[in-house]
Amino acid sequence: MEAGETANKIILPQGADSQEESTLCTPQQINVGEVISKKFRKRLPRVVIRLLERLICQDEINYVLREYGQYEGMEFVEKLMYYFGIKLEILGEERLPQNPRALFVCNHPLGGLDGICLSHLIGQHYHSDIRYIVNDMLLFLHPFRNIFVPVNTLHGQSRDSVKRVGDALSSDYPVISFPAGICSRLIDGKIQDLPWKTSFVKQALKSKRDIVPLFFYGYNSRSFYKIEQLRKKVGIKFNIGTALLPKEMFAAKGSCFAIAVGEPLQYQNLIDSKLSVNDISALVRHKVYLLGEEFHLKTR
Repeated sequence: MEAGETANKIILPQGADSQEESTLCTPQQINVGEVISKKFRKRLPRVVIRLLERLICQDEINYVLREYGQYEGMEFVEKLMYYFGIKLEILGEERLPQNPRALFVCNHPLGGLDGICLSHLIGQHYHSDIRYIVNDMLLFLHPFRNIFVPVNTLHGQSRDSVKRVGDALSSDYPVISFPAGICSRLIDGKIQDLPWKTSFVKQALKSKRDIVPLFFYGYNSRSFYKIEQLRKKVGIKFNIGTALLPKEMFAAKGSCFAIAVGEPLQYQNLIDSKLSVNDISALVRHKVYLLGEEFHLKTR
C-alpha cells in the first residue's frame, strides 16, 4: 500500500482485559438454523444447517462471543479490534468535521471488518457513541444492538425500523452508512461497490447532516470474487458471497487497512445545488473513489 504526502495516523488496537467490568452478563451464542427459521419462517434440513454452520464459521463466531460477548456497543468494537489485531492507517483525518453530527458514507469492500474499523475510527475520533445503518439480518448479533440501526433490504420497512432510523438521524451521534448495502464485487475488471442506494442522500438532507466521504482500502481474497463470478455465470440465486464473509473476516486477522477521509459536503450547498437525489448520490460515490487516487491507494 502506498500513501501520499498528506499527514496520516496509525491506530493500533488496544489491549483487552478479560477481568474488566462488563455491561452484560451472559454472552450470546449463534445458532444459524434458528436465525434462518426466524428470518424466513422456514426450517432447513439438519444436513444443510451443518453445512451452513461450517460455511459461516459458527464455531469461531461463538468463540469470539464467549470471550467478548459480555460487552456491547463501542466496548465490543474495541474488543474486536484487539482480537483481530487490526492496524489502521488514517489519511486526511484533519478533514473530519468538528461537529460529529454528520453522515459518514463509505465504500464497502470487506463486508464486515470495514464496518468494525469505521466504527472504531469515528468513535475514537469523537469520543462518542455512534449509529450504524445496517441490514436487519445483523441484529442477531446482540452486542451491536445499541449501535446498529436496522433496515430491511428485501421487503418494506417496518414501523419500528422507520422510527429507529429517524431517531438515529435526529440524534447528535455520528451516523455511518454503506450505500451499496452489500460488499464490493469484481465489476468491469475492478473491485468496486454495486450500485448505491440513494436513500442516504434523502436521510442526510432531511436531517440536516453534512455528508463526509470515506474511502476504505482493503480487499477480500481472490477466491471470494471468483466464486461470486461463477455464481452469477451459472445462475445460482443463493448469495454465496455473503455467506463466505465470516471466513474472509477471520482470514484477515493481523491485517493493516487504510481509511481516507474526504472534504465534507455541506447539506445546505447540496440543497442549493438543485441536483437530483441520483445526481448527488453519484457525486458522493465519485468523490469516495477519487480518495483512493488522491492518496495513491492502488486499486485492483
